[in-house]
Amino acid sequence: MHHVSPRFGNYEFAFGRINVLLGANGAGKSRILTELRDAIVKSGGTKPVFIEGGRTIKIEDVLKLDAKNFQQYDRLESAEAQYESKRAKSLADRVFDALVVLEKRELQLKAKHSDDVEVWQSRGGLGAYPKRQRPPLSRLFDLFTEIFPQISLSFDYQARRLSASKGGQPYGPSSLSDGEKQVFSILADLIELAGTHSVIIADEPELNLHPELAERLWTLIENEFPDKTFIYATHSINFALRQNVDKVYVLSSQSENISAFTGLDSLPRSEVVAFLGALPGILSANNVVVTEGHEKSFDAIFYRWLLGDSRLEIYPAGGCADVVGVVTRSGLWSKISTNVSICGAVDSDYRDDSYLQGLAAAAVTVLPLHEAESYLCLPPVIAAVAAKIGSQESPLGAGDVEAYIVDALRQQRLAIAARRVFAKAKMSLAVSLERKVLARAASRDELVAELRTASESELTKATATIGADQLEALVDAELALIDAAVSGGRIAQALRLLPGKELLNSLAPRAGCKNGTDLMRSLRNNFKPTDFTATADLKASLQSHRVP
Repeated sequence: MHHVSPRFGNYEFAFGRINVLLGANGAGKSRILTELRDAIVKSGGTKPVFIEGGRTIKIEDVLKLDAKNFQQYDRLESAEAQYESKRAKSLADRVFDALVVLEKRELQLKAKHSDDVEVWQSRGGLGAYPKRQRPPLSRLFDLFTEIFPQISLSFDYQARRLSASKGGQPYGPSSLSDGEKQVFSILADLIELAGTHSVIIADEPELNLHPELAERLWTLIENEFPDKTFIYATHSINFALRQNVDKVYVLSSQSENISAFTGLDSLPRSEVVAFLGALPGILSANNVVVTEGHEKSFDAIFYRWLLGDSRLEIYPAGGCADVVGVVTRSGLWSKISTNVSICGAVDSDYRDDSYLQGLAAAAVTVLPLHEAESYLCLPPVIAAVAAKIGSQESPLGAGDVEAYIVDALRQQRLAIAARRVFAKAKMSLAVSLERKVLARAASRDELVAELRTASESELTKATATIGADQLEALVDAELALIDAAVSGGRIAQALRLLPGKELLNSLAPRAGCKNGTDLMRSLRNNFKPTDFTATADLKASLQSHRVP
């Protein structure tokens, strides 16, 4: 199935059997579904079924007909016509219609079976006894129990009453949970799909449902209808990566940024989850700063203030290598459209300078201080914020901040030295042989000899890097670096060594703020990055490293 979308610059969607449209809020997922539905209706061939997730659905315990609706629902033909008129509209508005139609089809099946039995008897019981087709309400109840094994459903035809039972306690389906009502309604709507309804369109099918429940429900439905096309719009990465899914489209508000992916099940799941989890936000923003870590509340405020762009997307990618991968667009990241502007920022942390220099060469900005929070610990910055707030009886001055920073470094001297030594002493060891070396080994003994040589080489490398003497020398060097910063009052060096997040959270209350994020908000509301040399320099570095 193909669809050319006017709303997305005439982008051509080539759908498989099971498709997922993935995108951030505002990317246009609902718009493309509406456009698809209207285009299918207009074509006049097949008919779409439209299902929206998350709507509060009312289920009647009794399928009651009254003077107002009797004429619409009394006969099967009129009930089907009423129901059919709502199939491309809201699911919540047609659940009653679906149940009435299922009931009347079941009564029709019973009547037909009775007639077939009478004919069979009139012929003296010749031939096979007429089989009775499984009633649609019974199939609905069975499928529901597959999803919720602890709940059983039944229908009293005389009273026209639906009943649920859990743990031996009966109750009306109006008392089901929102998620249970959602499942029941979807199954009731789809259990008797006609051949003309070949496309099922579902907007956010996981809403009101536990993620595992949503996956189980829709996988069951897809398996029940192998000849139907399914098109979903969702935020859920796990839903998009189900085994049944043939194609994933990651949407942006701009058609040139839409990306199509197939065969994602052949890639490492962790890599795909990280990629698809970030991509909707990245494509919807077009300007992105990639950072380390997995939490972005502080970074989001800091970098948007720093670069003066409220629409900036902050993507915490994980580790250093992940940041470099996104910025250089290696692996899956090469799929990002070229007009998405990306820059990366890596914390100095406890890392070795030579390692950080390599990152800088990869078009990634290396923060000269320990981390982003360290910038708010700079004496001119935090003192200016404290003065602006003016809530403290004794205003926090730059000199007070300097003394606090130096004292903190002095107290954490051994812990910081140890962390920096640990970072430098990390190494990877592996015994391996080149192909030409393997080719030389003609026997078991020759192979073992080559492996011994390779093993000894790795052990020598380890001894040279993390031997006792080497570690002792590293400790002495780090302590000397820290002592020089303390004795010389070198604040920039101290902020390179001290963890910024902890330091900021201890300094913030002295400036009149609850915590570091609160202080960042105050900085954003009262100052510009160019008001301070350090933040102006960092802004210039990020802008120079921006990759189109």
